[in-house]
Amino acid sequence: MSLSHKVRTGIPGFDSIMSGGFREGMNVVLSGPPGSGKTTLGMQFLYHGAKDFDESGIFVTLSESPASIKNTFLSYGWDIQELIEQGKMIIIDARPFKMEEGFVTLDESLYRGESLPFMHLTQLILSSIKRIGAKRLVIDSLSVLETQYVNEFYLRQGLQGMIHALELEHCTSLLISETGEIQKIPMDWYISSGIILLHHIRREDTMERTIQVLKMRGIKHSEQILPMRINDSGMQVMHPRLIP
Repeated sequence: MSLSHKVRTGIPGFDSIMSGGFREGMNVVLSGPPGSGKTTLGMQFLYHGAKDFDESGIFVTLSESPASIKNTFLSYGWDIQELIEQGKMIIIDARPFKMEEGFVTLDESLYRGESLPFMHLTQLILSSIKRIGAKRLVIDSLSVLETQYVNEFYLRQGLQGMIHALELEHCTSLLISETGEIQKIPMDWYISSGIILLHHIRREDTMERTIQVLKMRGIKHSEQILPMRINDSGMQVMHPRLIP
């Protein structure tokens, strides 16, 4: 596949370790512990897609409120609200808990009465994709989504169904997954066509961020663990020869 068909991430230093970018329509699990930069990398992928590559995007949040997300990323100079008003981005609030009149309430509308897990959410995502012609999607996070269901086989069927629906729409998806110390291989690793691992580790008196492409089906990629930095404009992958 030529580079012109690759989905570029907009993350400095990253595309070069993946032969130019993602394959259009592939689904990639972005996995790592809390604080490793998963949400920032996901939003950077969407923001630059909309601003630089004319590819609208959808952010599905299961933890933070849309208002909090928009406010957080203003510090990087990313005006998410402007993209929403231009019809280049949609934030879907899929949190199972909402605030009503000062109280936390359970919102089961997306997760109950389904013949297959994720069915209601998948339909909401598909209608949003059609509304703005979205080519990129981030779900933050699969870990919260999976806690809404107890049957693992049933859960795996639902996840496969959602991924298949997104592939049919040629929507390139980043599926964020929380991990601590990995004891067993997570279910979503088997289903996805790509796996990216982020780490945030202590080294002497500092915390260092790293990234590794563990799997990227159909794409020649580096398997090195590479350092990352977060600066005023977002995340950047540092190749070894560039580190001072």
